[in-house]
Amino acid sequence: MSVALVSTVINAPADEVWARIADFTGWHTWLPRIVATRMTPGGEGGPVGSVRHLTLSDGSEVDEQLLARDDLARHFAYTFVGDTPFRVHRYVGAVTVHPVTTTGASFVQWSGDFDADADSDEARTAATFERLYGAFLAALTEASEQPATVPA
Repeated sequence: MSVALVSTVINAPADEVWARIADFTGWHTWLPRIVATRMTPGGEGGPVGSVRHLTLSDGSEVDEQLLARDDLARHFAYTFVGDTPFRVHRYVGAVTVHPVTTTGASFVQWSGDFDADADSDEARTAATFERLYGAFLAALTEASEQPATVPA
């Protein structure tokens, strides 16, 4: 078993950051790596158990299932369904958003718990996930810290 973990501080309120990342159906609106999201029938709105089909910018596709979501704790967990672009099994990703009470910012942690396939190097796989989570958090930071646009 291996764990990959990345965290950051985002200069935006935790409720706003949570609203963006907790939208299991809308990551394509802020994460450039994802170009389209299609929910499986019955999964519209992203309830626990729903599966999203992601089309990535490189043309690859991946399915992910929402395993848990706790809006009060600002935490969710997901897993891959079917084929994945990674040489892992038993993967569980999780994201948690905490308020930084002294500044009004948000502390965001993204982690993945997984077993690498027998022919895969766990440390290298963990480093790959950490690079991805870092890129995801950079995109989330950029989207969350942009000033809100006011309609004319």
